[in-house]
Amino acid sequence: TVAVALEAMATRFEIVLHGGNAVALRAAGEAALAEIERLEARLSLFRADSEIARVNARAAQEPGCVTPEVFALLQHAQRLTAETSGVFDITIAPLMRCWGFHGGSGKIPTPAALAAARACVGMYLVELDARAFTVRFAREGVMLDLGAIGKGCAVDGAMDVLKRYGISDAAVCGADSSMRVIGTAPD
Repeated sequence: TVAVALEAMATRFEIVLHGGNAVALRAAGEAALAEIERLEARLSLFRADSEIARVNARAAQEPGCVTPEVFALLQHAQRLTAETSGVFDITIAPLMRCWGFHGGSGKIPTPAALAAARACVGMYLVELDARAFTVRFAREGVMLDLGAIGKGCAVDGAMDVLKRYGISDAAVCGADSSMRVIGTAPD
């Protein structure tokens, strides 16, 4: 059994692999961790060079182009928003900031600040153009935060890498909230 771990997306990812060749297991685990890092670099709200950060910075002024992979994730999030009647919503960033959750300070916002943040939240404010793979916001202040879906995407991506490496017994966990398992390790 080989275990590897990584701090990414503001959480801890752990991968446990079982098989007969520890060197091959470690190589597969390291490749899966690299996939998590790759996805964080595209999806993070907090990395200025990520696709999401670039969209957040400019999409109210002009459409922002993203990779087909990120665009598919945004479409999936849009479907989830529709299926949950708006309960799941990746435009939550203005409210997260208003309440001080980004940065960890935590604060009770003024009624005016809360109203301003709420005016910038809602997937109906996000236009996705499937022909051009672009994202545009209907108003200034809209921001995407993929925290609720990004970790699951990273777990899925890591598992896909492990399968490509021929791994048949493994568990990938992201933050105790997102997990995928294949096979049946003996213990």
